Amino acid sequence: MRMMICALVACALAAASAEADDSSAALGAGGIVFTRNTPVRMAAEDLSVSPKAVRIRFEFANDSDKDVETVVAFPLPDIDMATFWNTPLGTVLNNPVNFVGFKAVVDGKPVPLSVEQRAFLKGKDVTTLVTGAGLPVNLITDNGYQKLEALSADKYKRLMAAGVVQGDGKTEFVPQWTVQTKFYWTQRFPAHKAVVIEHSYQPVTGQSFFSAADAKGPYDGVNYCFDAPTRAAIQAKAAERKKADPEGGGYLTAYQTDYILKTASNWNGPIGRFRLTLDKLKPDNVLSLCWDGVLKKTGPTTFEAVRTSFAPARDIRLIVLQ
Repeated sequence: MRMMICALVACALAAASAEADDSSAALGAGGIVFTRNTPVRMAAEDLSVSPKAVRIRFEFANDSDKDVETVVAFPLPDIDMATFWNTPLGTVLNNPVNFVGFKAVVDGKPVPLSVEQRAFLKGKDVTTLVTGAGLPVNLITDNGYQKLEALSADKYKRLMAAGVVQGDGKTEFVPQWTVQTKFYWTQRFPAHKAVVIEHSYQPVTGQSFFSAADAKGPYDGVNYCFDAPTRAAIQAKAAERKKADPEGGGYLTAYQTDYILKTASNWNGPIGRFRLTLDKLKPDNVLSLCWDGVLKKTGPTTFEAVRTSFAPARDIRLIVLQ
């Protein structure tokens, strides 16, 4: 019988001192993708996820008699400029291009990366319109929205006429495009040899207030698969918070981290050996996600799952409550 297992991380609960700022949204990234089908297989993948860091180690094997060369890409999360004009985005670095601090290493050596960042409006590439007005494609960091507001009237009108920006030009300057960014490089896989590709980045983790009542709402079963023991742990922790700060309402801080596990797996076959490590950062935190399998506690803050011949059927949506 196939069962949905809820990952429960509920250790000794103590009153948390951290308070949430205004809520911010999470964006899901994932792993590398090949740009074309190849005979290369993924022999192993070690994936480590926490609200602060994602680290991945891939081992690819070329069992064929010929070397294989293909472009390997890492797509960053798309960013809808209109959405985040008035909705805070989660943790990002102050770099409009590499806003997650992506790094890649192949067989122990850093990879020289190429990058492509484009602006799209309803499927149409409007990069030239945006950059021609003197704007960065990604406005989220480096005072990008302020640069939009500082445009001259004629530049603003041209962007308005093209539908790239909406607003009154006085108090509202709402960008309408979506940012797509990807890093890429050409990778050679020698015949009958293994290649190890490692990469790391800071996930765009969202943050919000979380009450005990939230554990009974849409989070339950659909997004994070809270089970009865997890909900009881949340209730206890919220009660301790309320006792320590009666006027604070007993709210916890929720950190939401998404990882796109169902990437375009156009390598040959399933993942030979897959190991997932989750880190909730502090022993008193509560962690949960929907996971088809068993998670084993391996340390005060870490949990691990191992699968063989693994073909991911769902993405990872992780919540850590502090």
